[in-house]
Amino acid sequence: YYITNNLSSTMSKKQTAKEESPLKSYALMITSTDIMFQKISESLTASATSASAARDKADSFNICLSEYSVKENKAIRGELVDYCECLKAVEDKKQQTIETITEKLKPACDRWKAICSEVHSALKTLCLARDKDVAAVRKLEKTKCKEGSKKAEQVALDLANKQTELATKNAEILALMQQFHTQKLNDYKAVLSTYAQVQMLYHSRALEFYTRGYQDMMDIQDDEYIETVLNETTPAGLCLSQSVPQHMNTSYSGGTPNQSQEQLNMTK
Repeated sequence: YYITNNLSSTMSKKQTAKEESPLKSYALMITSTDIMFQKISESLTASATSASAARDKADSFNICLSEYSVKENKAIRGELVDYCECLKAVEDKKQQTIETITEKLKPACDRWKAICSEVHSALKTLCLARDKDVAAVRKLEKTKCKEGSKKAEQVALDLANKQTELATKNAEILALMQQFHTQKLNDYKAVLSTYAQVQMLYHSRALEFYTRGYQDMMDIQDDEYIETVLNETTPAGLCLSQSVPQHMNTSYSGGTPNQSQEQLNMTK
């Protein structure tokens, strides 16, 4: 009796677990999706805020450099202006990235709170209706009637109808969850792929502009700049045409300024 009773109880528990309402597990899944998109939205906000702060600092640097370039000697003024234009182009591209994040990607994540709430409400309605059908099927299955009687035929007919309704409810629940997961995956891929695409475009353009700025600096001719500066800033009492004494020549030629020409030749 003890063994039989336990076996019956175990089978009953398995049957209950098998027919348990899917509302709880699906609800957890929907809540998890809602939290995931909230976290992504928060991360996108943090990314946009960080980019905005970096842009503000870069703008300050660019403004400072632009003000200095206007006062600088004409020999390098053009290169400095071009360099500032490159920096400005980089920051303009960064602003476009920030706008894409705040105007497109973040709203795409934020709308999932409403989607999850709507799906959860529809799922709850379907699951409650399904639970009623499950209870009705169980009750009809336990109904004992004399075989061949009209009541037995009616019970069999009712059972078939309820099983059909239950199958319909199950199909509707599965269709709802399939639609939910499909939409979730599509939005998930769209948000993350767009973010990666925006970042790739920004960094590729930034590399292009920084390369131009680097080349602008390399195009500056040192000798031309020094000569131009000295011609413009040397007082009238000094004669630039006079040769500079050897021990005063500080330009690097393979040795120190105090070495003689013979020692320099030996060094070379």
